[in-house]
Amino acid sequence: MGIVPASDHISIINKKVAVFQARLEDAMLYSLKYLGEELVRYARDKHNYTDRTGNLTNSISYAIVRNSKLDYYSGSNQPNEGAEASLQVAMKMAAKMPEAFSLIVVAGMNYAAYVEAKGYNVILPAELKAKKDFPAMMAGLVAKARDKANEFFGGVGL
Repeated sequence: MGIVPASDHISIINKKVAVFQARLEDAMLYSLKYLGEELVRYARDKHNYTDRTGNLTNSISYAIVRNSKLDYYSGSNQPNEGAEASLQVAMKMAAKMPEAFSLIVVAGMNYAAYVEAKGYNVILPAELKAKKDFPAMMAGLVAKARDKANEFFGGVGL
């Protein structure tokens, strides 16, 4: 006969872990939304092409993917052709993403790549900014998560 627990400590621990995980996922979602907004604004501000119809600039948006499913799309409040095209591109890309969180910044108009290939800025400035800002954002989030885990779970050396 082995040791029999007097209370249900395992379910208490599982509940605490589930609460912590939910908070961490919420923090990740918030951080990705913040970064996505920054990158879209940056791309729109840094474009150097003549935007006759507004469709190309308005098609620049971002999406957050969680476990290969679109969790959030920033262009849903923009009623125009560019936003719809951007959503379609984001959905295609989301299906190919890994089982994790992903941030997609996209210019949905089919001629965006052509404009960028001609030497004009469409979303390349945002990509370069993301390569610099994303690691810093993640490092900050990991540090905060570590601190909260130590606080939440009693500092067991995380």
